[in-house]
Amino acid sequence: MSSLHIIDHPLAGDCLRILRNRQTGTRDFRSAMDKLSLVLAVEATKDLKYSQETVITPLDTGADCLRVQDDRVLLVPILRAGLGFLNSFLQVLPEAKVAHIGVSRDHDTLEACPYCNSVPPESDGSFDTIFVLDPMLATGNSSVKTLEMIIEKGYQPGQIKLVCAVSVKKGINQVHSRYPEIKILTAVVDAELNEKAYIVPGLGDAGDRLYLL
Repeated sequence: MSSLHIIDHPLAGDCLRILRNRQTGTRDFRSAMDKLSLVLAVEATKDLKYSQETVITPLDTGADCLRVQDDRVLLVPILRAGLGFLNSFLQVLPEAKVAHIGVSRDHDTLEACPYCNSVPPESDGSFDTIFVLDPMLATGNSSVKTLEMIIEKGYQPGQIKLVCAVSVKKGINQVHSRYPEIKILTAVVDAELNEKAYIVPGLGDAGDRLYLL
């Protein structure tokens, strides 16, 4: 996977149609976000580590199979909107561990203000892969702050994937200017940011549409 991977799948496009529509209510918005994050989860986990295992089928025959080492995965949703991705990733990776990072945006300065970090220190090599879940990659300020907080815990940038629904070049470029090894997976790259640093055409404030409106 290159440093930027854009999902090319009709199911992703169909979910974006629902998510972008201002008439979509909370229930349908959540459902579409669940489905989109499932598509993203399947794509993002293509190169996970696995082991070989032989099982006995109902025909009393051995079959060589793969066992994904999902217990060595850490999921880090950025609060609040990142929680909209969490359930789908746990469906795919039921043994994964979960930590949370909270970052709010100062609407005047656009600076990222952290208020929560439950990522455990990297002390014994427990995790091979970290998925940072952040539906909207806009200015990149919150994502960069989150990545900085994770790396300060002792993890390497090459272990981390940033998974987004909608991104813009400005945010992508800011992440890669700081951490070029970080892999970004997104459903779409939109045109621009408006004067309030919202993605255009975007889908509005993902956190509000998931949890407040």
